[in-house]
Amino acid sequence: MNQRISAIVAAVACLSAGGASATENGQLRALLGAPSYELTTPQFPGAYGQIWLQHYSANKLRGNDGKAPVTDTTTPLGTLPVRADGEIEATVLVPRFTYITETLVQEGRLGFSATLPLVHQRNDVTLSTTLPAGLPAATVAAVNGLLAQGSAQRSGSKSGQGDLDVTAFVDWQGDDGRTALGLSVVAPTGSYVAGRAVNPGAGKFWTVRPLLIASRVWDNGLELGLRATYSVNTRNSDTQVRSGQYLHADWAGMYRIDDSWRAGLQGYVVRQFTGDDGPGVPSHGNKARVYAIGPMVAYQSESGVWALDFKVMQEFGVRNRPQGQLAWVRLNLRLD
Repeated sequence: MNQRISAIVAAVACLSAGGASATENGQLRALLGAPSYELTTPQFPGAYGQIWLQHYSANKLRGNDGKAPVTDTTTPLGTLPVRADGEIEATVLVPRFTYITETLVQEGRLGFSATLPLVHQRNDVTLSTTLPAGLPAATVAAVNGLLAQGSAQRSGSKSGQGDLDVTAFVDWQGDDGRTALGLSVVAPTGSYVAGRAVNPGAGKFWTVRPLLIASRVWDNGLELGLRATYSVNTRNSDTQVRSGQYLHADWAGMYRIDDSWRAGLQGYVVRQFTGDDGPGVPSHGNKARVYAIGPMVAYQSESGVWALDFKVMQEFGVRNRPQGQLAWVRLNLRLD
């Protein structure tokens, strides 16, 4: 292979190893769309257990312009674009424990919760490019081989424990709604290996995030609820990458059909406000964004001991991450 062809192949090899997602490997330490009817339902002192099952499926990857990510590099033949397409599926089982104490803080009840996701994820990524006509067959084969190698490096599946989230909060409840303020700390307990295509854990770093829950209910059956967090990340000790800060807000607009049934719309918003920083991070176009909306229905038993809800949400307006659909089934139990 002559020097010119070698330079082309080397450039493609370097390009195919790059990334197109904001936050490290596109990972968000956020259970998108998790809260539901409990946003507007009084939480009395005691112990609660929750089992949540989430399924996420995406068949589109989005770059900074909202289209499939395309990265350009300079080769002896000129600028060569490499496009990333793919599918991502994740199934997450989420055990969660919540305890609301009798202790009052400024007339609000002190509470604690802990969440530990169990994750199975599969990535199937394909890299492709359009080569100029008339190239030698050996050059085309070499470039396509490197793209296939880069695709394989980004693809795979893995099951394992995610990152532990521990939250302390104070909950004020009234006849027409509730407000809660808290602070969450997420520890790097999940299965993670730097350079692995799929990791159940986000990385070897910590996340601290303040929490706000606010809701309002009306006598006509309308209920509105919001849960918002703002995540600040430390630097990943394995890769020296620091993911940017981002807002994650879940909202629900529900109608109380009777004492047991609710139905309505739910959605979420993620907006990254500071860029990622570290080795291999692009200098621009590395802030994540996603919106989602979809129907939900919830049932609470007459005794209040258990409740079940189901929802499906479609993502849109996505930047620098996958775009797909999310479904939740959740069982909540009063344990005492």
